[in-house]
Amino acid sequence: MHIPETVKTYGLIALIIACSFWFAARFIEPTPPKEITIAAGAVGGDYYRYAEKYQKHLANEGITLNILETAGSLENITLLEEKKADIAFIQSGLATEDNSEYIEALSGLYFEPIWVFIRTDVFSGIDLQKLKNRRIAIGKVGSGTNKVARQLLELNKMVDDTTLLEISGQNAIDALKKGTVDAAVFVAKPSAATIQTLMHDKSLHLLSFDRAYGYTSTYKFLSKVTLNEGVIDMAQNIPNKSVPLLSPVAQLAAHKDFHGALKTLLVSTTMDIHKDATLLSTKGQFPTLDFIDLPIASEATRYFTYGPNILQRFLPFWLVDMISRMVVMLIPLLGVMLPLIKLASPTYRWRTRSKIYKWYKSLKKMEETANASDADLDEILAALSKIDADVKKTIVPLSYADELYNLRLHIQMIKDHVERNKHP
Repeated sequence: MHIPETVKTYGLIALIIACSFWFAARFIEPTPPKEITIAAGAVGGDYYRYAEKYQKHLANEGITLNILETAGSLENITLLEEKKADIAFIQSGLATEDNSEYIEALSGLYFEPIWVFIRTDVFSGIDLQKLKNRRIAIGKVGSGTNKVARQLLELNKMVDDTTLLEISGQNAIDALKKGTVDAAVFVAKPSAATIQTLMHDKSLHLLSFDRAYGYTSTYKFLSKVTLNEGVIDMAQNIPNKSVPLLSPVAQLAAHKDFHGALKTLLVSTTMDIHKDATLLSTKGQFPTLDFIDLPIASEATRYFTYGPNILQRFLPFWLVDMISRMVVMLIPLLGVMLPLIKLASPTYRWRTRSKIYKWYKSLKKMEETANASDADLDEILAALSKIDADVKKTIVPLSYADELYNLRLHIQMIKDHVERNKHP
């Protein structure tokens, strides 16, 4: 079966380009997964509620988010390490240097202050050290509350002389009301239902961290924030004076191997969900890369620095990812494709003319042989006839037909010359 020369030439170029695409594809990320998992926190807590908001937001982009109920930040770190979760909420100050090898921060989300509520029949002072030899609920094992409570107590050299109960949530509230603990530590947003309830309970007193800057100079992950007078309840003037508090920051973190495009999508998601003002921050203060104590993902740095690109502003996630992947492949391939396209036309001309010109070497040799005195002219004529027959079978485009006919004319001229030598 005859294959046109154009098909051979441009088919070869197409094959080279296809192989280049295959080679380039090996160096780009696979397509993003359609299903991911977040390590959140206890059902009903801030982390879990935000995970549900993320779930709805990501569903609009075609991504299914599975939510894991956990004891808190420390368990979340473990789940990330074991790759049982792709992303997680992590309270600042909990990750170690070893954790930083596989965890990256995507965004700081909001202040979540440390609240120490004390029974008013115990004392209503302003110093944590007054709780020495008392009973304190410090949160569940595996929670960020437990870890930061121990850090503050250790700094005040109180751990050995204080009874620590590892309970949290409603259990800690019930223990406070029953008097089985003298104080309880919580880490949560001011708007959390637990905090609102405790702030309105007249039998409890909120500890004021008047030595806040002393703590923040030791623990860099903590910030001093102020709960202003009346912000919880203006009608009842709760609190009745401004209270300095210590606050870590809630962070959204991901495993370093998590898909880069999804990291960018999640940073964008935090922008939509956490942009509003809170009782402790102004509008636009969060999300942020300030207060972060984990290595920051390059995708997060790029997004916070330059914002969404033109495609991300107007196109759905799946289409942006597809275009981005194509661009990543096309840019290096342009270096291969452009020279090939420029070479295609000369290569086509050369291959077509080579079908014609390849006979001239044989013709020249036959012409020279025919002039020799001992030449076998019948053999030369037979060879010329065979060449002529082969040339007749040669197919070339019409634009090269004149060169083919010139070749046949030259063959006939040599045959005539040989005939004259044969019959002088």
